[in-house]
Amino acid sequence: MISFIKINIKWIVILFMGIFAILTIFLSDYSGMSDGFTRIGFPIVFMQDTGGKCDNCDEIKWFNFVYLSLDLLFSFLMSLLIVFLFLKKRSAKA
Repeated sequence: MISFIKINIKWIVILFMGIFAILTIFLSDYSGMSDGFTRIGFPIVFMQDTGGKCDNCDEIKWFNFVYLSLDLLFSFLMSLLIVFLFLKKRSAKA
């Protein structure tokens, strides 16, 4: 029972980190250096930055820890769902 739980927790953590990294890297908007905004985060943008090409950049740049926490929670719930669906499918075969 303990090894079963450890294996599932390992897969949940691996999927969680992978899902968060992939969603953040590939679905964010990185146009800050070309006279735009860099927006990081999916499904909720938790950081906005510029390339420094503005008059009042300090008002435009922001980071929100609550939104980051919600993005992390979303990724964690997705990894839980994937692992439990895989376990359900595997137990149905046996």
